[in-house]
Amino acid sequence: MRNLFSFFFILLFSSVLPAQDETAITVTNGNLGLVKEIRTLKIQKGIHLMNLQDIPSKIQPTSVLIESKDGYFSVMEQNYEYDLINVDKVLNKSLNQEILVSNPKEKLLKGKLLAASSNNLMLLNSAGNLQIVPRNDQQKIILEDYSHRAGDFIVRPTLVWKIRGKKNTQDQAQISYLTGGLNWNADYVGKLNEQDNKIVLAGWVTIRNSSGKSFKKARLKLMAGDIHRVRSGVRPSYMLTAKAMRKSESMFKEKSFFEYHLYALQQPTDVLNNQVKQIQLFQEVKTPVKKTYRVDSQAGDGVNVIVSFKNTKQNNLGFALPAGKIRLYKADGKDVEFVGEDRINHTPRDETIDIRVGKAFDVVAERQVLKTERPEKRAMQQTVEFSLRNHKKKKIVVQVFERINRYQQTRLISANYKVAEKRADYLRFDIPLEANAEKKLTMEYVTKW
Repeated sequence: MRNLFSFFFILLFSSVLPAQDETAITVTNGNLGLVKEIRTLKIQKGIHLMNLQDIPSKIQPTSVLIESKDGYFSVMEQNYEYDLINVDKVLNKSLNQEILVSNPKEKLLKGKLLAASSNNLMLLNSAGNLQIVPRNDQQKIILEDYSHRAGDFIVRPTLVWKIRGKKNTQDQAQISYLTGGLNWNADYVGKLNEQDNKIVLAGWVTIRNSSGKSFKKARLKLMAGDIHRVRSGVRPSYMLTAKAMRKSESMFKEKSFFEYHLYALQQPTDVLNNQVKQIQLFQEVKTPVKKTYRVDSQAGDGVNVIVSFKNTKQNNLGFALPAGKIRLYKADGKDVEFVGEDRINHTPRDETIDIRVGKAFDVVAERQVLKTERPEKRAMQQTVEFSLRNHKKKKIVVQVFERINRYQQTRLISANYKVAEKRADYLRFDIPLEANAEKKLTMEYVTKW
């Protein structure tokens, strides 16, 4: 008599588990990863089946690529088996079969299983009597001689290959496949100095593994770029763009690959299932920053505080930064206080990064439209005024952005301050404000369509 635990034991050792010699994973931030394994397979001459276990539960079976090192085998057919065993499935597949039910304080019951639910079992015994047996924690259900049905279920997701072998030998196979549940993102931490003109910046990557498989001593790569994927019920992948700081200081080594960037961790690492792992992308660097006050006509009242820095070698940077969240801190005596956070986009070298930290408490901005005219049928002329008040004890400069329609023609007629920048979608003015002072910016422009 064998119970269900014996069945588990038999099934566990009935499948072939080829030895894993090497593992490499390339992780994207689109919940997708490429796994490359080298496994030693025991090949038999002729056609035979081989079970490949220890694979992620979120594997995409149609993505599997198999390459034989010595050419001693070829895969004729592949099946992905994921009907994993559990108690309910075993009982449902045992309907109309005889089972044994034992309770500590009752006699052993034997009969044909007609139905099974979470509350009751229905048994038909040899005398033709129908028995409804309540389920409880003390009850044991025994299925006799179940080992011959070991093929009904599997313990873990398995690739079953039908292999044609040239001879009895061993061969190394490189197995590549895509799997969901592998993801990464970038995070940055910066500490401002007292004058708000320098920042100590460090970058980290956070890797999450919920693929259903642990990867031990794996070679780890992160892919950078936007890869196009066909939408077939799977979310598209948007990958990060990143590059290590300096080869001598970074834990990653970067190189160009196709139209993307790959950068590899310089030593093997464990990426365990259901684990969140953080690795430093680059060591701390000190870079100059500029703090500005910005008013945006589309953002309503209020003045945004912007901390900006240029991604150049002269500023101890000069490498592509992946999109991610950046958090800023500042010292208050012996304490360090959190002052704000923002999300940056993929930023190539020599580009400027603007971090919107928060709203200024002591700087006030109000916008109002003083006059609107229609000089032509397809034209509108507006007079706009910004009132700016500085309640701080020092002089500042406020950037004012008046947003305009990029798909229409806009001409600035007049303004009481010189325009600092004119683009298709905005007019920018830089207004100096003395301590405890107020100024008004007035502009008139016409838009045609």
